[in-house]
Amino acid sequence: MVSQITRVDIALFVVTVLAWGTTWFVILGQLGVVHPVVSVGWRFLLASLIVFGICIARTDRLVLTLSEHAFCALLGLFLFCLNYGLFYTASLSLTTGLISIVFSTMVFWNALGARLFLGQPLDQRSLLGGIVGVFGLLILFRKELLTFDWQSENSLALFFCLLGTLSASSGNLVSATLQKRQLTVWNSTAFGMMYGTLLTFGFALSNDLEIQFHWTTVYVGSLLYLVIVGSVIAFGSYLTLIGRIGPGPAAYATVMFPVVAIIVSLLFEGYQLTPLALAAVGLVVVGNWLALSKPKDRKSACRACRR
Repeated sequence: MVSQITRVDIALFVVTVLAWGTTWFVILGQLGVVHPVVSVGWRFLLASLIVFGICIARTDRLVLTLSEHAFCALLGLFLFCLNYGLFYTASLSLTTGLISIVFSTMVFWNALGARLFLGQPLDQRSLLGGIVGVFGLLILFRKELLTFDWQSENSLALFFCLLGTLSASSGNLVSATLQKRQLTVWNSTAFGMMYGTLLTFGFALSNDLEIQFHWTTVYVGSLLYLVIVGSVIAFGSYLTLIGRIGPGPAAYATVMFPVVAIIVSLLFEGYQLTPLALAAVGLVVVGNWLALSKPKDRKSACRACRR
């Protein structure tokens, strides 16, 4: 586990947060005519083609062993199929605030998974940062929580969000495993997206979902943004970050996504930032600082060990 966050790590973190933080708004352009599951398929079909092109340009290895293919298939299932299919479906009936609260719990699932499956120790300072950050989100979206009808059909959508979060966390652990097996972020992601696409369209066909495309400016424009920014750039940055600092600390980006979404809403939707909302955002920022920074004495000790 990396003991000190570098400038490169911070840059990867910022790129990930900005990329995925804006997709909360853009994803609304995918909802409507095309079934959400089919939209996920189109998204990762196009993204996989781009990432394979990047692999060819980088001369990355594209001949994998059978076990590597199996892990890439798991990556595709968890990260590029179940995860997005469940969240896209939940977006039809839930507010982005509720979705982001559930998704931010990946901080804890990643930390627990890294401890159980990768042997990485639990960092109490990072867990405290996660608690502070998620508490800030609970305050920020308190109205959505207080007005939510737990006995309505939307409870199933909330359950889908939880399953999607667990699926994404599992995909994070698979990616970390693949990088330990000497695959790059790019070739593992390319094959993972390819398998995710096949599984997604396979599910759609087996459930008689119409494989269609909506040739409108909104749908095509939002799809291209989600492909290039939300998939190629975001996953390239995030999965690289996982390989550098581990799944636990990298997951704190999920707590920052809603803050970027709020800023987008502030700029384009007339969102009113109240003092309480500003304080909640402050808690999220403090939580991330706690999670990603290290005490000075630990930094000094790390430097001493490296000499």
